Amino acid sequence: MLDDAHHARPTVVFVADAPWECFFHLAAILRKAGFRTVRVSVGQSSWQANRILFDRHVSLPFPPTPEELAEILSTEYVTDVQPTESLAMTTYAALNLLPSSQRSDIWIGRSAFLDKWSVANALRHLGLRTPDTLLADATSPIEAVAKLSLPIVLKRRVGSSGSEVEVFNTLESLQAFVAEIECSSEWFFERFIEGHSLVGASCVGDDGIDFIAAYEILKRFNVRGSSIMVEIRNDAKIVETGRLLINSLKIRGLVCFDIIRDSNGIDWIHDVNPRDFGGLSMCQLVGFDFHGAYIRFLEGRGPLEPSRFDTSEVKAFVFPHGWKELLRSGPPWTAGFRIFLWTWRYGRLLGPRYFLSLAIRGPATIFRRNWKRPGTRAVGTNY
Repeated sequence: MLDDAHHARPTVVFVADAPWECFFHLAAILRKAGFRTVRVSVGQSSWQANRILFDRHVSLPFPPTPEELAEILSTEYVTDVQPTESLAMTTYAALNLLPSSQRSDIWIGRSAFLDKWSVANALRHLGLRTPDTLLADATSPIEAVAKLSLPIVLKRRVGSSGSEVEVFNTLESLQAFVAEIECSSEWFFERFIEGHSLVGASCVGDDGIDFIAAYEILKRFNVRGSSIMVEIRNDAKIVETGRLLINSLKIRGLVCFDIIRDSNGIDWIHDVNPRDFGGLSMCQLVGFDFHGAYIRFLEGRGPLEPSRFDTSEVKAFVFPHGWKELLRSGPPWTAGFRIFLWTWRYGRLLGPRYFLSLAIRGPATIFRRNWKRPGTRAVGTNY
């Protein structure tokens, strides 16, 4: 039993070093469902409009130690955590420092998915295809190109949202980039696979997988960033791959995995993320009740009966940054109606508090970009 110094409501903690829109969506949904939400922001402005989405907001100038983060969370009952990859190991270590009476164990096992190099090896052991990889501290650019050919991918072993992922078309450009890397042991080379970008997403409870949604990314926020326009697919191959992956690796909560399908129809998994993802609310509105499944999982109420909509070949737009693609998706004279209907549906889903924060964040972001103070991080958007 928690003493009077602790909050009685179960808390979902978000730990991030960038303004992830998907975290804001999930926080709005969780508060509507009665959960307490806490956000620990690292290296961002101390004043953030999105803080109104959280019951508590802690802003830190530098990444905390596990001990410091554990102290911040010492008055909470942590039922789950949603950290960005760069802060995930610190977050999991902090939870280990909390008494078991103040936290759940549903996050255990997720740390195995932070190192993309290790994940690739684990996938191969499962018999799943993943692009060939070589460690950058054990392989020269010349050797990497000889074995993996051009174009070639260079990735940081721990990263998210397409950050620190580079594609090189020439050996010279690759050599120049590698020469500037401070710690080559944090990077690896990966074979470039040309094809369609696909995503499988699931919510996994104590009793197993509730459902798996699949979609193809048609448009991204930036070259290798998160999706803003997708096509929902009924894809048995992705569902089968997802079940094998999730059941073998024994993780719980929200999970998504990225796939490249090449011209021969072969699927190559190149990333696995056991956390909230950019298309979660979009999937919700086309028939996959991720919000309901995740909340039931946190409450320990067993599996959710999956929605049974025929969602094949439905184009969907990730809110709010998919609005330009939505405008281009139909006749100009219906654009206003499409934007209104899109916004209204997300408004019902996310609630007025989210839209208030969005209305404040827009002008505030523009102001910061134009009047950035020395030593302050530029503000971007991640999913």
